Amino acid sequence: MSWILGFVGALLGALIADESRMFFGFLAGAGLGVLSGSLLLLRRRVGQLEQQVMALRGQAASAAAQARPAPAPMPEADTGAPGLRPEVDAPAPAPAQAPQPPPIPAQPEAVQSGPTLPRPVAAAAPAPRIEAPAPPAEPAEPDPITRAVLAAKAWLFEGNVPVKLGVLVLMFGVAAGIKYAADAGWLVVPIELRLAGIAAAAIALLIWGLRNAAERPAFGLSLQGGAIGILLLVVFAAFRNYEVLGAMPAFVLVVILVAGASVLAVKQDAPALAVLGFIGGYLAPVLLSTGSGNHVALFSYYAVLNAAVFAIAWKKPWRALNLVGFVFTFAIGGVWGAKYYRPELFATVEPFLVLFFLFYVAIPVLYALAGRQKNGKVDGTLLFGTPLLAFPMQVGLLEGDRFGLATSAVVVAAIFAGLAVWATRNARLRDLAQSAAGMGVVFATLAIPLALDARWTSAAWALQGLGMVWLGLRQGRRLTRWSGLVLLVLAGGAWVVSLFDWNLGREDRFLINGHAMNLGLLAFTWLAASFLYMRTGASRALQIILFLVGLGWWALLGVREIEVNLSPRFDALYYAGFCLLTAALAAALRKPLVWPRLSWPVAASVMLLLPLSLASQDHWDTTMFDWPLLLWWPLLAGALYTLRALRTPRSLGLMFAHLSWLSTVALAGGITLLRVLADRADLADGWLLPAVLAPLAVLFVLTWKRPAIGAWPVADQFPRWRVAWLAMAGLGLGLGWLFGNFLPGDSNPLPWLPLLNPLELWLVLGLLVAAMWLRNHSDPHRLGWLAWAGAALFLLSMSVLRACHQLGGLPWSPDLLGETAAQASLTIAWGLAGVTAWVMGSRRGDRALWWFGAALLGVVLLKLLFVDRHFVGNVAGIVSFVVVGLLLIVVGRIAPTPPRRSE
Repeated sequence: MSWILGFVGALLGALIADESRMFFGFLAGAGLGVLSGSLLLLRRRVGQLEQQVMALRGQAASAAAQARPAPAPMPEADTGAPGLRPEVDAPAPAPAQAPQPPPIPAQPEAVQSGPTLPRPVAAAAPAPRIEAPAPPAEPAEPDPITRAVLAAKAWLFEGNVPVKLGVLVLMFGVAAGIKYAADAGWLVVPIELRLAGIAAAAIALLIWGLRNAAERPAFGLSLQGGAIGILLLVVFAAFRNYEVLGAMPAFVLVVILVAGASVLAVKQDAPALAVLGFIGGYLAPVLLSTGSGNHVALFSYYAVLNAAVFAIAWKKPWRALNLVGFVFTFAIGGVWGAKYYRPELFATVEPFLVLFFLFYVAIPVLYALAGRQKNGKVDGTLLFGTPLLAFPMQVGLLEGDRFGLATSAVVVAAIFAGLAVWATRNARLRDLAQSAAGMGVVFATLAIPLALDARWTSAAWALQGLGMVWLGLRQGRRLTRWSGLVLLVLAGGAWVVSLFDWNLGREDRFLINGHAMNLGLLAFTWLAASFLYMRTGASRALQIILFLVGLGWWALLGVREIEVNLSPRFDALYYAGFCLLTAALAAALRKPLVWPRLSWPVAASVMLLLPLSLASQDHWDTTMFDWPLLLWWPLLAGALYTLRALRTPRSLGLMFAHLSWLSTVALAGGITLLRVLADRADLADGWLLPAVLAPLAVLFVLTWKRPAIGAWPVADQFPRWRVAWLAMAGLGLGLGWLFGNFLPGDSNPLPWLPLLNPLELWLVLGLLVAAMWLRNHSDPHRLGWLAWAGAALFLLSMSVLRACHQLGGLPWSPDLLGETAAQASLTIAWGLAGVTAWVMGSRRGDRALWWFGAALLGVVLLKLLFVDRHFVGNVAGIVSFVVVGLLLIVVGRIAPTPPRRSE
């Protein structure tokens, strides 16, 4: 049915329309027909549903009447007949229940004499429970289509039906009128009127928002913001799309709208409204641009807007508005500069950049003065972001002018420094003052490499880094002191960069050059930073690192100056002088500064003198008794004096430094004497070993017998390592003594005499000193004396062989042991030694000595039996046998038996 009505409606619509609008008339008629058909179907469906509802209501009423329970009967007297229960017609089945306990069995009734009383109701069997039938299920809620049909029916057929029909008829009439007006061309409105109408509606919306702002602020402000946005779009459309407005009128209207929005925002304390208005204001030049490229007009307009932002910031701490101005100003300015800037425009662009910079450096100050900064923080986005965006733009404007950039950096640093000084007067601006001071330091740091070369940059950064370390430690601010440490590292890097600057050339003046001053400053700042950390007790690891790096810069200073500006021939002497200078400075500052760690360079410098002194001996024509190596002796004396500073507070390095100094003097003196006697005096080898060991022996005896003299100026501390030194020196002398026994012992230019030549006198002196040592030290097991006796026998044997070599002309080689004279001499010497020990042991009552002599004579007899018997055929062998025999006869006469133990 509906589709028939729709078809008829479509035909009617097409008939009343002209050819141009036949299609739309057809659609409208079809729609009305379908709507009419749908209404008829809905009416029929509503009737069916009403009948179903009435049937359901009847069924529910009858079921409720049947389920009503009958009244319960009154209890009757018990007649004694079991099993009587009240009956009920057609009882309804009881629902499932929980299981009941089993019934109590019936008891026999006792015979009662009294009248029979009725049994209580509780004793009677319970009546069956009658359950009411379950209520019928509620009909389901109608579906959405049904609800819509019911609502349409209620609107059409309930209430004031004529009025509703009149409205429908009126709608059809108005639609026909609009169609007729459109056909007649009455609805064609000029664009000016359409835009004016939209603007009028927006103004009405703005007025409505103003009236509602007091009672409903959120609603009123939303209307105002939307109205201002619509007006801005209308102005933009009138200028850009329809060319109704010129550029200047459109610009003026935008300025008026932005100003009005700002005034309304401040008056109603509505930052969102201000943000909306200023976004439109900042976008206006972009949207209304004619492409003329008039940057002065653009930046002048932005200056007015930023002045307005600044004025609002004076009264209202609206951070969002500040950020909007900051972002749009520098973003649009940066885009313009990248696209249109030319060097000849500098004079007209630079003032605006400076003005914008000052605006957005001052706005964070106003924000902080408002007293609403969160947790004491300032607006870091503007305070830090403004210079970090403005300075790169300044770099672009100056195009590589390093002096101009340095001047700009200094000016920015001065501005922030002045701001920091001013802010320190207000307790609320403490964070602002510290932040401004940090930015001032950053730009002062940046100005240095822009204005100076790499070496001066290194020096300035080093001093600046030291200052920041001091400030950070003083104020307890970790960021500041870590920034200072970073600057110290950058200072070292800048000096390394300066090495690749070929324009600096190679310096030829000792110490008076840029590199020396630069390295000295680096060493000073790193060591001073370590000292500051030590005084505050902060980070022991950093103290050590800074100290070692500072010493490294100092050492690099000395190495570079010696290698570049001094002759390499005597570089070891120069290095020794640098070590002495280092030790002297450290020793002089250790006590006044109360800096015990300065003992490290003192000890290290003195210990380095040992290898340096050995390196100085490689000059074949110059000894330490010649100029300039003669300076070694005052250097060593000065180094010894610096050890005084290590006594209090006592340093562990003092022991190593003093032991190293003693070793250096012993080696340097011995080697120098060796070279003088061997190369210049042309003395034989018998003189050389005593000369080499003489300094060591003198130091050994002095530190042993006279430590106050031998260990000056640290004699009070010397007992701590006295045993170590005597052991070292004794070991050296012992090895020298052992080595000397294997020398031929020539005594040129003097004649050689047994035991009276320089070498053997020295060796005998060594034995005597060893005997004195053993006498001064207890040896309960007499092992030391046994070793001494062995050494004496060894010396006697080597002296006999040396006499055979010197007096008998035998070769000084292992073949000497195969000579008859050598073997016979050894036999006689050992026999004499054995007899001497035998007799002395007997006379002194020393059984150990007596047994030593007896053992030695036993060895002699074995030697005669196995070695000397091969030489009986010559005079030497015969003499050896005769002498040994006579010695045994003598000893048998004097001391045939060992002394008694009691003796």
